[in-house]
Amino acid sequence: MWSGRRRLGSFGLGRLRSPYPYILTVPQCATEGVLAAEAERAGVRVHRATTVRSVEEDADGVTVRSDTLDPVRARWAVAADGASSTLRALTGTVFRGRTYAGTWQLADLRVEEPSLDPARVHMVGGPRGLLVVLPMHLDGWTRVVLHLPHGGMPGGDVPGGGVPGGEGGAEELVAEAAARGWTATVREFRWTSTFGTHRRLAAHDGGKRVLLIGDAAHVCSPIGGQGLNLGVRDAVSLAAALPAATAAARGGPAHEALTAWRRARRADALGVLARTDLATRAWTLRSAPARVVRDTAVRGALTIPAGRRLLAEAVAGPRPRGCLADHAGLDRQDTP
Repeated sequence: MWSGRRRLGSFGLGRLRSPYPYILTVPQCATEGVLAAEAERAGVRVHRATTVRSVEEDADGVTVRSDTLDPVRARWAVAADGASSTLRALTGTVFRGRTYAGTWQLADLRVEEPSLDPARVHMVGGPRGLLVVLPMHLDGWTRVVLHLPHGGMPGGDVPGGGVPGGEGGAEELVAEAAARGWTATVREFRWTSTFGTHRRLAAHDGGKRVLLIGDAAHVCSPIGGQGLNLGVRDAVSLAAALPAATAAARGGPAHEALTAWRRARRADALGVLARTDLATRAWTLRSAPARVVRDTAVRGALTIPAGRRLLAEAVAGPRPRGCLADHAGLDRQDTP
């Protein structure tokens, strides 16, 4: 962790009680490829050019109608359709929260001779804003993330592959990163993206048969890298909970079997949103006196083992609980 070019300290994940005591940064396209391959192996067909038009719930199930498919009837519909969820909107579920000031820009770059250790994650705070540099665990590839307090540099989702200085604002991003304390020789960029960030949580959906997971249920700041992990925990725990809910449906109200799942997922989401909100506010401070207080607190925490352990556990995220640990075969004490 850095304040400008001044090092505040560091912590590692090697002492975590986990079989995976490290950070693994995986490109989103790779994650999507793995999920698509698994869906195909399971015989699931993904209809990407289909828009859901209506969702009708009743005591026995839900009917989903779209613009290209015949109506689909099921006991439950799982809304995993992102932060702008159509299913959430169709059910009238309120998405409460706030939008953070400024914008963020990231780029995946293949670099040589970086000024900071390429094997470590670096967070650099300063008057110009936050800079995060993450190793991609691919040959020479690095992800660079900038917080732009006033919005600003050009770039949308732009595929890369060329030399630096091209489209998408990659050249501007590299120059801004250098001004904040990280330099490197950039050989190639894969893509850049500019986006806003939010802290939002869907209102409790009671006994509804449309089950919200992932960004459809909650969105958080990217600081800490918890958003995707939280969504995966939603999905894994729901896969474990639905068989019990199906069995219960034959003898009583099905929604009762999902009450524990909803309660656990909401508690997990609230915890993640609270931690990422605190980290976002701390690392995007604009006032110089406030940054001095932050830097002093961070430096102090990093000088003692307990402080380093707490930071490592915060980065790793919560340990699985309830049905997630029980049905996934995980030891609750050994897995973060």
